[in-house]
Amino acid sequence: MNHTIKNENIEITVRSMGAELINLKSVQGTEYIWQRDPVFWNRCAPVLFPAVGRLRDKFTIIDEKNYVMDIHGFLKDEEFELKTATAESFCLVNRYSEATLKMYPFRYEATVIYTLSKNSVKTSIRIRNLDERELPFNLGGHPAFNCPLHQDEKFTDYSVVFEVPETFDGPTIEKNGTLNFDKPAVRYENLKKLSLERNLFSIDTIVIPKVRSHFVKLVNRQGRGVKFSFPGFSTFAIWTRYNQESMFICLEPWIGYGDRHDSDHHFFKKDDLVVLKPKQEFEAHYEMEIIE
Repeated sequence: MNHTIKNENIEITVRSMGAELINLKSVQGTEYIWQRDPVFWNRCAPVLFPAVGRLRDKFTIIDEKNYVMDIHGFLKDEEFELKTATAESFCLVNRYSEATLKMYPFRYEATVIYTLSKNSVKTSIRIRNLDERELPFNLGGHPAFNCPLHQDEKFTDYSVVFEVPETFDGPTIEKNGTLNFDKPAVRYENLKKLSLERNLFSIDTIVIPKVRSHFVKLVNRQGRGVKFSFPGFSTFAIWTRYNQESMFICLEPWIGYGDRHDSDHHFFKKDDLVVLKPKQEFEAHYEMEIIE
């Protein structure tokens, strides 16, 4: 089921599957969100929980038992219930089930709230521990933006501009999807503006651990596009399909990331793990603001 709200500037649609944003349109009719072409990528903006990225060998160990989990966790494929809706926002909720307990043996409640304000939409993700023990997880967003946004443009007309210059070593993404920080794939010093080119993604994903910026702008040569804010997230990634003419770019705020290449599989040893005590809540948000 899809849910739509709009104001005088923008309109959004969210589907109940994964509480995923599937449309962000301006009043001028420009669609900012990638439209799930399965030839390239069949997602729009999945919410990533309780894992980000891939598990080494596709499984993790919790309480000495093996649990199989797909890339970016399972919440993206879970059905959400619409709890509240107003003219400016709506709130969707998903709770653990017998099926999720087979992949992740913890009782959780995930709430995703979308809020409109002028020409922006804020996505808030709230995780609550319903269990009687500590609840560990990683969390992330994965919105894909149309790139280019307009018919008379090319992918290479766009840049990602950072709030502050970023200096980092981006890890190698191994063939099994794990991250090798011991073997950097790229090194950037004082990166302020990343001009988009296909060959940047021959390494798969540009991963910025310990990102300093709280926002980036995805803009064309005229400075039009999207301001994407992600305060509270520790890692930022940029991805698109390499060697394909896919017309999208993903801007991904993460708390945590895929397993390290030498991981021993134990979930509680994952980097940047959030651990909640019983009845505790954790909330993070990101925001997309249209620049026209």
